[in-house]
Amino acid sequence: MAPLLEVDRLSVSFDTEAGLLNVVDDLSFELSAGESLGLVGESGCGKSVSALAIMGLLAKPSGRVDGGDIRLAGESLLGLDEIGRASIRGRRIAMIYQEPMTALNPVQRIGQQLAEARQLHEPDLSSDAVRRASLELLDRVGIPAPESRLDEYPHELSGGMRQRVVIAMALACKPEILIADEPTTALDVTIQAQILQLLRDLQSEYGMAMIFITHDLGVIAELTNRVIVMYAGRLAESADVVPLFGEPRHPYTRGLLTAIPRLEDEPKTLLPTIQGMVPTLADMPPGCRFSNRCEYANDACTVVPPLEVSERHAVACHHWREIGA
Repeated sequence: MAPLLEVDRLSVSFDTEAGLLNVVDDLSFELSAGESLGLVGESGCGKSVSALAIMGLLAKPSGRVDGGDIRLAGESLLGLDEIGRASIRGRRIAMIYQEPMTALNPVQRIGQQLAEARQLHEPDLSSDAVRRASLELLDRVGIPAPESRLDEYPHELSGGMRQRVVIAMALACKPEILIADEPTTALDVTIQAQILQLLRDLQSEYGMAMIFITHDLGVIAELTNRVIVMYAGRLAESADVVPLFGEPRHPYTRGLLTAIPRLEDEPKTLLPTIQGMVPTLADMPPGCRFSNRCEYANDACTVVPPLEVSERHAVACHHWREIGA
């Protein structure tokens, strides 16, 4: 069966005072209908930029796609004009942002914002039908007393409630793909667990595909079927959840997994860390971008490593056979 979404050798750059900086480089992946895909990596690795490129929401005029293609059900999204992209955004692909207070309009009531999300794509709906649909959505995402919430402003709701409203807005038109960009970052642990369970239930109920962006590998293990690990704008490793956690092949992935605290670790000991810092966009090393932090690095790493694929496990590293041995 053909994939629902294809990201094919995507490259994204931003025009800055320091010149044109490449943020996402040659990124490829596929998403099938109903699948959960995790996109993981450190801050600044290109996860959110990739999502914004899919949504057609890169900051203008500085941000631009300067290579590759994005296809939805075989149709290139990059070939569409703004009206065409707007007809897909929200209706077929929707996005949940990590900070709900910036995603919601502070001077509009919740009901107005939910109604707008529906009316943009279904302008013939009556106001009563839109209100009923808004109430159903708020109830479905677990907001108590939805009637009164429709008339409230975002600042009158807690962080968890605001995030539920954003989820309701994203689901207003029952999209085929939901992109969740670190939706639990600003929430406390208990509310995080509730939001993650809600997303899991909603995905099952609506049958939609989901791209979950996070830096938390624990969330990835719990919520997704397949994982893409990004580093400095490039794909480092991609695999199903079980083989990636059980047999990581990229030194960066291995470093991330080693740094996770475990119950069997000796108390009050330092956690393992990945030495060094992520290079700046203006100062990327030639070849493998992880080479300045990698214990396996040698002269071969001055050449960009090819993406080696075997049994649904892909890795971009010259030394992956040594690591997996």
